[in-house]
Amino acid sequence: MVDRRGSAAHDAIVSIAMPWACSSVDEQWDRAAVEGQRVNDAVRKLPVRRARRRSMADRVRLLRHQGFVGRVAQRRLFASALRGDPDAPRVLFVHGPGGIGKSALLRRLADDAEDLGHTVAWVSGEYVLASTTAFTEEAAPVETADRPVLVVDGFEHCQVLETWLREHFLPTVPEDTVVVVAGRRKPEPNWTLDPGWRQLVRAISLEPLTPDEVADLLDERGVPGSLHSAVNGFAGGHPLALCLAAETATSLDDATWAPSPDVIETLLARLIDRVPSPAHEYGLRVCAHVRHVTVDLLRTGLGEDDAVAVFDWLGGLPYVEPGPHGLAAHELVRDVLDSSFKWRDPAAYSALHARMWQHLGERAQNASGDAVPVASSEITYLFRYTDYVREDIVDVEPEALFEREYAPAEREDLLRLAREDQGDEYAARVAYWLDRRPEAFQVYCRAADMVPVSFFAWLRLRPGSDDLTADPALAPVKEYLDRTGGVNTGEHVGVARFLVPAPSTTRYTTAANAHSSRISTEQLRYRDGLVASFLVLPDAEGFAPKLEWFDYRLYDSIPALGDGNWGVFVHDWREIPLPAHLERIMPRIGGAVPGAEAARAFPSPVAMTQEQHFEAVKQLLRDWHDEEVFAANPLVRVHRDAAALREAVLKAVEELAGDPRRVNHHRALRATYLERATTQEAAAARLGMPFGTYRRHLRSGTREVCAILWAAREGRGSP
Repeated sequence: MVDRRGSAAHDAIVSIAMPWACSSVDEQWDRAAVEGQRVNDAVRKLPVRRARRRSMADRVRLLRHQGFVGRVAQRRLFASALRGDPDAPRVLFVHGPGGIGKSALLRRLADDAEDLGHTVAWVSGEYVLASTTAFTEEAAPVETADRPVLVVDGFEHCQVLETWLREHFLPTVPEDTVVVVAGRRKPEPNWTLDPGWRQLVRAISLEPLTPDEVADLLDERGVPGSLHSAVNGFAGGHPLALCLAAETATSLDDATWAPSPDVIETLLARLIDRVPSPAHEYGLRVCAHVRHVTVDLLRTGLGEDDAVAVFDWLGGLPYVEPGPHGLAAHELVRDVLDSSFKWRDPAAYSALHARMWQHLGERAQNASGDAVPVASSEITYLFRYTDYVREDIVDVEPEALFEREYAPAEREDLLRLAREDQGDEYAARVAYWLDRRPEAFQVYCRAADMVPVSFFAWLRLRPGSDDLTADPALAPVKEYLDRTGGVNTGEHVGVARFLVPAPSTTRYTTAANAHSSRISTEQLRYRDGLVASFLVLPDAEGFAPKLEWFDYRLYDSIPALGDGNWGVFVHDWREIPLPAHLERIMPRIGGAVPGAEAARAFPSPVAMTQEQHFEAVKQLLRDWHDEEVFAANPLVRVHRDAAALREAVLKAVEELAGDPRRVNHHRALRATYLERATTQEAAAARLGMPFGTYRRHLRSGTREVCAILWAAREGRGSP
């Protein structure tokens, strides 16, 4: 044990935490604050018993203290809580954006507490997530310790436990416990609305460092004073950005340092210079691009031994943290690194993106049980890199929502939400399905009070055993299935019937994001036997362009639902199974899939009307000599592949040659489309036909081929 009594460090800390032990406490604290490093200097002089050798942890702790600046007011408030001052809070909620220094402050507060003999229990929100059991186990030392301190970092990862923490856990801890919680969101209002907690809780918004504190930090890191203004202009007092910028500002003169892409690249070069090998750089690129890095993701570009070694190396980086689903880079570092990689090597960046999507897609296809929602979340994260997903979306501050299965006691809450959102008739439909399929409903509650604010229903229906006529929204579903051959034994369809509040094409909400995630999860969880998925949405025409990117086609409107322009969207898994679907919706860097615009211009071939089918045939004739665009035509999906479609078209054209009345139709088609790319005028001249006569034969021949292919699709043979 370290005997600190009588040491300079002990005296300095006691002057902060135990005013009755020394005189002029405020004067001593203010002097310590002004001098900045009084306690830090004293810590370096701590006497150590010879029986105990100093550990590496001691050295790490000392260096952290030397590099820590600012946060005087927060440390003073914490010291007051440790002393047990009558007006001091017992629970401190520290909140602020990523990289603002919350974890660094918590480490320093924990050290201050341990220096005064308190027992500190540290809980990581990213580790415990929504598990009350895991939280209780990590916080167990506070139950029996003398003068306990509970520190909870990364609370945004377990924000759903906030009500439980207030109502169930904290009332059981010893009265003298001091609690510090840090997360990105401010605490819910119920902490201060409850008269029992109001005097015990203090919310602390962690702000950027002041100019003086920035100067202290940059001085400590060796940044010349002439560069302070430029560096802080780039970082804006953000501690992590300051630390990263300081890495380059120590070696650049004041004439060249500026917050430009070149400077960012120089900053990153300092980090990348420390990368031991190309294998480690690959790991860094992966870490910057995905939500969580795992060894299997690193294997996409590395051998087994390298993948394991690089994973361990990434875990030791100061801006990478371990979590329940892998390693995650800090947001600021991740964004800057990823932007840099994209700027430096766009082709390699696109290839890495495609590789990550393919691997995460395979993981999603093989996921089962509790791994399904995680796999879904990991792959959909990659949509953040494409502009078309975010078009016309207005981001709002996300609200913490807690998801749970529907319970009968919540029936009136859900009906109220339905009435408020869409009216009485809509609420009656909700009641109908609550009575018949309560297990289909998921409820979303505010973490603040656990009151339902949103719900979602995914109906797994088996036509023949389930009545599709009682709900007018399902009429297009029944019609579609009747047209396409129905559902066999053991098969089912999935219908996203209720999304409350109804989603909007112009405003992002946390509920809409939760509903979208749930749809992906349900399709993965119950993919075996899933014939088709349907979405029932308002403003169908508005949603159609966006949903086309995700392989959902607007099948029909639902006039019976009244105002709102409701419609049914469909994805038929018999036509486009999951592997092909994931390939088609992969978020391409820089825009759409080359050659895919033709495919996205038409509905699903099974859902096509005869007129739409004819338009698709005309398009493929025009694209006959462009293999890439031809292969993207939706009619390819009716046949085995593009070659089979070409064979079917050639057969239909040759069928015209056998009829003397249609032989000129055949000649016009071959000369215009099949033999070689040409203008219609040149084709007419080659055939020796007047242009008007040629055009008449071409139109007739095109109609004949369209009719032959339509009849073959419907199983009737030639018309």
